[in-house]
Amino acid sequence: MIDSALLSHLHDLERRDGNGIHAVRKFLTPAEAAEVSRIFGPRAALEGGFRDAERVVPIFAREYAPEDYLAAVELRFRPQDSLSHRDILGAVLGLGLEREVLGDIAVGEGVARLVCLARIAGFIVENLEQAGKVGLYAERIPLAALPELTKELREQRGTVASLRLDALLAEAFRCSRGTAAELLAQRLVQLRHEECRDGDAKVREGDIISVRGKGRVKLLHAGEPTRKGRIWVTIGHYQ
Repeated sequence: MIDSALLSHLHDLERRDGNGIHAVRKFLTPAEAAEVSRIFGPRAALEGGFRDAERVVPIFAREYAPEDYLAAVELRFRPQDSLSHRDILGAVLGLGLEREVLGDIAVGEGVARLVCLARIAGFIVENLEQAGKVGLYAERIPLAALPELTKELREQRGTVASLRLDALLAEAFRCSRGTAAELLAQRLVQLRHEECRDGDAKVREGDIISVRGKGRVKLLHAGEPTRKGRIWVTIGHYQ
């Protein structure tokens, strides 16, 4: 659920739109974006720079240019160096920035691209020089130069007793059902971008499961039961 303070602020932005005032507060999480879309519908434009971005900013305006609010930064490094999404995110946050000023990050061979609020793009370009021990060269690029956002998944195949959330957690993160129950009780698990503490919750193909501190997975495929009644599943791990 979206918190009451943010919801109140968004309603205030919607009212200001009638006076021609445009404002963006922060990037929304996928769960917040889904809730804003449900509440405000087309009145709130959700922009994330990348096509099909997960993290987006709400814009209340009759006319606007995304570049007024968002910026894209390209980070280049030696192709022989290997950097992950987590490495880039950690390096940017290490500059003292909050996660809410950053959008999606796409990492490829020798290059990473991120979207941020326009007001902090210059700060990132001027100060981001390395991720760990890997040197970076940062420059601002047009939003139109962003490539298609792709999410690389490492596939894992196995069987589960059922498509319950606790069973999928145990299989995906190689832990016991008891440990899965603890993760749920500690409110560390999100299903379909919303916090979930119900181990009985049914997981469907395409659903994303996130565990704070452990990562994110997607149920790619659920097959027919085996002779012993277990279900073959293919799970994708976000890199």
